[in-house]
Amino acid sequence: MSEGVASTVAAGDEQTAGRSRRIASPGRRLLWAGGLLLVGAGLFTLYLFQSGVGPFNSDGASMILQAQAMLHGNPLLQGWRVADVSFYTTELPEYMLVVAARGLRPDVVHICGALTYTLTVLLAAFLARGRATGRAGAGRALLAGAIMLAPGITGGTEVFLENPDHAGTAVPILILLLLLDRAPERWYVPAAVGLLLAWVQVADQLTLIAATVPVAAVAGVRLLVLAARRRPRGEFRYDGLLLAAAVASVALAALAEAAIRALGGFRESPLVYGLLAPVSQIPANARMMGRTLLLLFGANDPDRGHGGTHQLLEISAQLHLIGLALAAAALAAAVILFFTARMDRVTQIVAAAAAATLAAGVFGTVLPDLAHAHEVAILLPLGAVQAGRMLPLLPSAGRLPGRWRPGRAAAIALGAWLAVGLAALCFAAGQPPAAPTNQGLANWLVAHHYTDGVAGYWQSNATTVASGGQVLVTPITYQANGQWRWESPADWYQASDRRADFVVAVADPTATGVITTATAVRSFGPPARQYQVGQYVVMVYDYNLLTRLG
Repeated sequence: MSEGVASTVAAGDEQTAGRSRRIASPGRRLLWAGGLLLVGAGLFTLYLFQSGVGPFNSDGASMILQAQAMLHGNPLLQGWRVADVSFYTTELPEYMLVVAARGLRPDVVHICGALTYTLTVLLAAFLARGRATGRAGAGRALLAGAIMLAPGITGGTEVFLENPDHAGTAVPILILLLLLDRAPERWYVPAAVGLLLAWVQVADQLTLIAATVPVAAVAGVRLLVLAARRRPRGEFRYDGLLLAAAVASVALAALAEAAIRALGGFRESPLVYGLLAPVSQIPANARMMGRTLLLLFGANDPDRGHGGTHQLLEISAQLHLIGLALAAAALAAAVILFFTARMDRVTQIVAAAAAATLAAGVFGTVLPDLAHAHEVAILLPLGAVQAGRMLPLLPSAGRLPGRWRPGRAAAIALGAWLAVGLAALCFAAGQPPAAPTNQGLANWLVAHHYTDGVAGYWQSNATTVASGGQVLVTPITYQANGQWRWESPADWYQASDRRADFVVAVADPTATGVITTATAVRSFGPPARQYQVGQYVVMVYDYNLLTRLG
């Protein structure tokens, strides 16, 4: 009798404990969600301040103007000629939301840059964790976060926190990989992957190298392995669907782009160079790739203009060099273990994406110099994810004497790494912000009621946004005799609708990237008036300059 009572009480206690765990579980999830929001808000704030240190220019201004056009009834950007990459389905929607809240302001670029990089860091940490839980999962996520936490002041700010130029494409690619990592192997997952790949390809052809080809290649390899092992036919289905989805995404993206053009939407500017580098250029490309990796991972030489804090930046660069080494070791391990059962599908795709992007930089023409580091910016999140997913799988070195065990020592080292990275990030965020490019020129034009003119590209869209849209400065060729159809719509050049009466020029005849006063006189004749405004000369005419453009 007493044994039955005792068992009944024990069963009741177990049921109560189970109910407590079920009740506590939503609370814990809510606590984790709140903590994640706080971390994200803190990172966004620091990245926003660091972004302000970098320059604002016409590339970011062009995105702001396109977002404004879409908000004001031109969702397909009809009449616009954009650059060789549009970001139409990736970062432009983000710009639309921020422009709707902030208007035409230079800080839209900084807000979007900080938001994009915050999402990249958090998504990379989630993906690096994989399906591991507890301390193992936290360690994987924190390792990836430590590698990406503090973009270098010298170079990293411009690549990751400034004008959109491929770095933001990492966000949808990481979301796609998270879908493959966490979703069950059902038919609708490949369908969603194909749609997402097509969606991103419309915005950025980098997706072909960093996602589409790797997804297809890994699916193909896994199918071959299954065939070699004579597995049942049902096991081929999922990877077969993934392969078909990746291939179909290319056609679907091309169809979407053709539909946009047929409806009068934006057109991309064609590339003016080939994609494959000559054999003689490959050694120089390999060296440039090495320098680019140092910049992307924050391990390049810090700027010596920061006085006594230069030592902190040197320590941060050295720790980021460790991050680069860990990412390289993880990629090497992934290559070695690629065909083994220890490699899951997503880790294989990440390895293939990193290898394909590296190959594009070495054997292609996308990296002529460090100014093009953004072309392969996705290597940073891919490397961080690879390190988090692969390195914990490597064999342990064994127990160390006494209380110092590898796990405890690694946790202490990781904590120190995060602390130094956070200190470097706070230092970067604490630097004085740079004044928006051409803000003084914009203020002068508004004050003197000059509202419509022309200039070289770098003085045009940036001045328009810096004026809050009160002035429209249309980009023209540096020879001042033709339209500069790059990040501009056709109606800006319609002489029947607009009257442009000033040119923004410089007096120095040897200056590049601007229209010189001598060039303006050759194209438009002597001005009726001209004014020195900072480094620029505003040349005012008594007729519509658009009538003289070829």
